[in-house]
Amino acid sequence: MLYDVIVTRPFDKVFTYSLANKELKVGQVVLVPFGKKFEIGIIWNKNVEKPKYEIKKISKVIEKIILKDTTIEFIKWIANYTLAPLGLVLKLFLINNDIVEFNLEKLNNDKLNASSIILNKEQENAKSEIIQSINSSNKPILLEGVTGSGKTEVYFEIIEKFLKEKKQILIMVPEISLTPQLETRFKKKFGMDVLLWHSKISKKNRQKIWHQCFNGDQVIVIGARSSLFLPFSNLALIVVDEEHDSSYKQEDNIRYQARDLAIVRAKIERNFILLASATPSLETINNVKIKKYNHVFLSKQYSGTPLPEISLVNLTTDKLEKDKWISNSIIEEISKCLDNNGQALIFLNRRGYSPLTLCNSCGFRHECEQCSSWMVMHQKKKVFLCHQCGTIKNLNLNCPKCREKDSIKFIGPGVERVAEELTLLFPEKNISIMSSDSVNTPNKIKKFIDDIVNKEIDIIVATQIMAKGYDFPNLSLVGIVDADAGLFGGDPRAIEKTFNLLQQVGGRAGRGKKLGKVLLQTYFPDQQIIKSIQLREREKFIQRALAERKNFNIPPFGFMTSIIISSHTKTLASKYASELVKLSNNDNNIKVLGPVEAPISLLRGKYRYRILIKGNNRKNINKLTKKIVENAKLPSSIKCIIDVDPYSFM
Repeated sequence: MLYDVIVTRPFDKVFTYSLANKELKVGQVVLVPFGKKFEIGIIWNKNVEKPKYEIKKISKVIEKIILKDTTIEFIKWIANYTLAPLGLVLKLFLINNDIVEFNLEKLNNDKLNASSIILNKEQENAKSEIIQSINSSNKPILLEGVTGSGKTEVYFEIIEKFLKEKKQILIMVPEISLTPQLETRFKKKFGMDVLLWHSKISKKNRQKIWHQCFNGDQVIVIGARSSLFLPFSNLALIVVDEEHDSSYKQEDNIRYQARDLAIVRAKIERNFILLASATPSLETINNVKIKKYNHVFLSKQYSGTPLPEISLVNLTTDKLEKDKWISNSIIEEISKCLDNNGQALIFLNRRGYSPLTLCNSCGFRHECEQCSSWMVMHQKKKVFLCHQCGTIKNLNLNCPKCREKDSIKFIGPGVERVAEELTLLFPEKNISIMSSDSVNTPNKIKKFIDDIVNKEIDIIVATQIMAKGYDFPNLSLVGIVDADAGLFGGDPRAIEKTFNLLQQVGGRAGRGKKLGKVLLQTYFPDQQIIKSIQLREREKFIQRALAERKNFNIPPFGFMTSIIISSHTKTLASKYASELVKLSNNDNNIKVLGPVEAPISLLRGKYRYRILIKGNNRKNINKLTKKIVENAKLPSSIKCIIDVDPYSFM
């Protein structure tokens, strides 16, 4: 019999193979010869017509592993929506031969031994609303709550309901940095192990988890965005924690939004999905407003402590001293906080020591030779580092251009420089940096969290990695060094990201019994977004932001697709980008903007151009995008990436 097979390679077509004396089902996993290698794939169609090329035989049938119809429907949906090759989408689910061919004996599951959590009245009402919503509809549910309101405890109660029914649970988190604290809380509540799924787990664990999910074992997986593609056969509930977080957007290979795909998977498989956030995305809020999602809200902190007071430090009047980055107002509050045996968080979303270096004789700046971006000085590693491509140069304070000695000066602060300033101010205190440079493995993250909880750190200096839903009861002060970062630029989501980030960071303070305090340093105290954060006018901010999005016809009111063209040769990239635009035959209802050089016009040695396609109908935009990309012959020297629903415009 002849079968069409999809292999886990970047192809959008099927390849025909034969197998005698055995009938296979659609979705059956097989190993087939492909070129000089063997590739994993699945049966896509059976009893197909004989093609003109020579047919090879299926080498091996992976017994008992057949993807469900709903999984195949999901694969098709992703490929159609993201315009990614079917083979690459399949690879998200099958990963590789080692995973699929692993033989797992059925494991003994931990028995559920849940301890009771005392919910306050508001949480009890939220729990009842969610259960009522689950019983009456399959709509996604948004669990919104102010920072520290106890959203996790509420969705734990919902998880318990499904665990009693022996179902599988998936809890998605935007970053692996969140998994250790969530894992600890889960074990405490349910008395059973959870499975962690992210890029840093071992090959053996990866194999085990994949097969446990496929076998229908009662498992609870806490995972990053790729956990969505695990082959659950008994899944009942998906929780997308911190649903607003832009880390759910995959920016390499296939570009997808994991939160949105989770909603699609839940719909196809008729599972329940709960989105949780203190700062829901504008897309999610709009879906609540138009009644596509149900909404449950927690308005108070679980501790009963009022939300922390937010004060602005006006840097136009409270001027910083030369080469200092922390205002006297924040320094005074840190002293008070430490005297009261509290912990302080100083936030600056800038890694390294200094973002810019400058020769004070000739004006030379250290720029990456592979990217159009400045090198960042990292004091601890004694290097200049490019944050785009990872290029490293040895630290040398002599100017390579004019040869002047010790002429390289550092402009502006990163977290290392702020920590250095704090060490001079509070020499007796333990000051630690939390950024992706220093806290970058599950073990390091767990130790850092334990050190904060055990009060072995007095002052934390952190980047956005800290704005992720951590719960530190003794943290009573948050000082934000540069509240204005992110307010300006061409990114349509910049204002929303800034608002959410500052609100989330501020929400780390005052989650215990001590009243918290938040101070924002700003040069623009009258700017609308800064005032909205200070006055906690989130609803006003949402109304303004949605009105602005509607006016410009961008998500959630319009649709966008980016095409990014890159090549080692600038003229080739420019020429091909222009050719794509010419093929678009501008439709009245679809705008094709560009091509223009990307803001980061050189990245990893490749010149980049961008095209933006906007319109009111996703299907029509995808149809046009597919047409122009297929009709322009792609030279091997050019890379063309399609980004449906872009988040980054760099």
